[in-house]
Amino acid sequence: MTILIIISAILYYYVFTGVIVVSSSRPLEAIVEIDGFKSGNTPFKERIRVGKHNIKVYKEGFEPWEGKITVKRFSPTTVTVKLRFLLQSDPTGASIKINGKEVGVTDLAMDLPAGFYNIEFKKSGYQVARFKATIPPNVSQPLPFVKLEKAGSRPKEEIIVIGEGGVIEPEISGDGSLQITSTPDAQVFIDGYHRGETPLTIKKIPVGSYVLKLSKEGYKDLRQTIYIKKDEVTKVAVELKPESTE
Repeated sequence: MTILIIISAILYYYVFTGVIVVSSSRPLEAIVEIDGFKSGNTPFKERIRVGKHNIKVYKEGFEPWEGKITVKRFSPTTVTVKLRFLLQSDPTGASIKINGKEVGVTDLAMDLPAGFYNIEFKKSGYQVARFKATIPPNVSQPLPFVKLEKAGSRPKEEIIVIGEGGVIEPEISGDGSLQITSTPDAQVFIDGYHRGETPLTIKKIPVGSYVLKLSKEGYKDLRQTIYIKKDEVTKVAVELKPESTE
C-alpha cells in the first residue's frame, strides 16, 4: 500500500503538474500572484497544476501586469514582464512634465528607460513640485509619491536616485527613525512591504525617500512620500477618510 501511494504521488507530480518561471526586468523582486494567491517574488520558479491559470505581477509604485497562462506537463512556462512606473500625486489630476515635455496627468503609468530626468507636477491652486531622478538599468524601487502643497507654500525640489537598494538622496548615509500615528489605527506599508500597525515606531531606517501607505478596511488608502534624515525622527500623523458609501 505504501509503495502504491508513493508511485501515485510521483505520477501526480510529473504528469499533472508543470513548471512556471516568472521574471521581471523591472522592478526587481516583484510580487507574483497565481489564481489570487501570493506565491512568491521574482525571480520565481515553481511547479503547479497543469492547465490554465490567472497570474498577476505587481509592486507598489508600478503598474500591475495581469494575464492568463497555460501550464504544460513537460516544458516550462516562462513569463517575463517589465512593469511601468506609476507617476502619482495627492491630489490627482496634476499635469506632468518630463524634461520639459508634457506627458499627461496623474495618476499616469509610463515606461521610463534608464537615464536622468527632470520631473515637474503642476496643478491649479497648488505649489509646483519638481524633482530630479536618476534611473539605473536595475530598478527595485518606485518613483516618489508626490504630495502637492497648497499655493503659497515654500517650493521644494528634491534630487533623488532610484537604485537597486532603494530610493536614496545621494551622498548621504546613516540611519533615522520613523514614528507613525493614524486615526483610526491602520496597517503600515513602506515601499510595498508590510511593517505593522499604527501607532508604530521603526528605528534605524536608512536615510532616503520611501513610499508610505496606510490601509484600513472601510477607509481610503493614504499614500505619501516620506524622507528619512540622518539621526532624526520623522513623525507622521494622519487621519484616514472613510470610503464613499454611494
